[in-house]
Amino acid sequence: MYAVQIEIEKGEYTLVRKENPWTYDSEVLIFETKEEAQAELTRWNTGVVVDYKQYIRPMTKEERTRSMQRNRTLVSK
Repeated sequence: MYAVQIEIEKGEYTLVRKENPWTYDSEVLIFETKEEAQAELTRWNTGVVVDYKQYIRPMTKEERTRSMQRNRTLVSK
């Protein structure tokens, strides 16, 4: 599985999403083959193909707990 990473501001990177325009909550556009990702790459000036499986790691228990607490705080506002 592959994705395309782009530099959106100097030193700030994100993965290309399925929606356009997108937010950080939008689903990442994932490709089964490197060739498919390279075809998408031609649309972006700063794009690079990344191995999505190595790019994303599972959250630790501590990270998941903090995320859930942060979400509860945002929902209650």
